[in-house]
Amino acid sequence: MPLSPITGDTKIGAALDADPALVERLIALDPVFSKLRNPILRKTMAKLVTFGEASKVAGVPLEAMLAVANGHSAPTTKRVEEQAGPTPDWVKSIDLEKALSLDVRPMLAKGEEPLSLVMRTAKEIAEGAALILEAPFDPAPLRRVLGSKGFLAHPEKLSASHWRVYFLRQRTATESAAPGDARLWREQDVPHIDVRGLEPPGPMLAILKLLEAPDTGDKVIVHHERDPIYLYPELAERRWTAEPVDGDPGEVRLRLTRQKP
Repeated sequence: MPLSPITGDTKIGAALDADPALVERLIALDPVFSKLRNPILRKTMAKLVTFGEASKVAGVPLEAMLAVANGHSAPTTKRVEEQAGPTPDWVKSIDLEKALSLDVRPMLAKGEEPLSLVMRTAKEIAEGAALILEAPFDPAPLRRVLGSKGFLAHPEKLSASHWRVYFLRQRTATESAAPGDARLWREQDVPHIDVRGLEPPGPMLAILKLLEAPDTGDKVIVHHERDPIYLYPELAERRWTAEPVDGDPGEVRLRLTRQKP
């Protein structure tokens, strides 16, 4: 039975498990989704990626994907190519001769699952060292997962079927961004956390650690300097929602609310 309703936070793998015919409807919407016929991708990346993330990677409007997923006619849409942001300074400083390179395209072409290899390889990357991943698509969920383990990540689209992703280990896996790294205070018994000025992935790790604290409560106000797009899937998994509220000029302020069981 199809999931209802499917939203931008729904995992594609969960939707396909509930509605196997959805894969052909997505392919009819845009051939880019033909990759979902690959059983390995469906067992690995599709289990992690949300419809919102897939929309950005594929360049297909989210409203069209959700219409198809929820059994409606897709609106007339145009492909939207996501514009790559400027190359961060830390990518420019990577010594390419010393960086470890891993090309998972041959594995995927043979129907093999590369995720476990990537995770084993990333575990061996020393602090301050880099991993360069060659992939046939932007592995947004993998970037999110490694981000929570202390890696900076920057993807570059070289062609329609070739992405290069730079990873830099910023901290060891045993380290985490404690709320003490950010400013913490309470107003009307609601905790506030100010993560402005922290280097990624410090803001996300500090926020998630605060949410897991036993005395946090059901609401948190976040003071950020940018829209934390990689935080939203993590919030959804923990049953928290986020909504923007008025903040200071140049500030992104969010109200996080714990969903009731």
